[in-house]
Amino acid sequence: MNDRPQSQQPEAAVEGLCPSCTFVKVVMSDRGSRFLFCERSRIDPRFPRYPRLPVVSCPGYERVGPAPGAPPEVR
Repeated sequence: MNDRPQSQQPEAAVEGLCPSCTFVKVVMSDRGSRFLFCERSRIDPRFPRYPRLPVVSCPGYERVGPAPGAPPEVR
C-alpha cells in the first residue's frame, strides 16, 4: 500500500486518464478550483461533462501524442 497522503500523490494518479486525454479541457473557477471537462460530452451523452475522478477506464479515451516508448511515426 502507499502511505503518502492523497494530497502528495502525483496529479495523474489522483485524476487517472483524463490529464493525458485528447478530449480534456481544464476549467478554472473564480475561486481557483480546477475541474476537468470532457469535450466528448458535447457530442456524446454517454460521457459526463465533469467525470468523477480518478477515471481508470474510458471507452472514449485517446492519448495525447504517442504512447511512451512507442517508435517514432513514419510518414
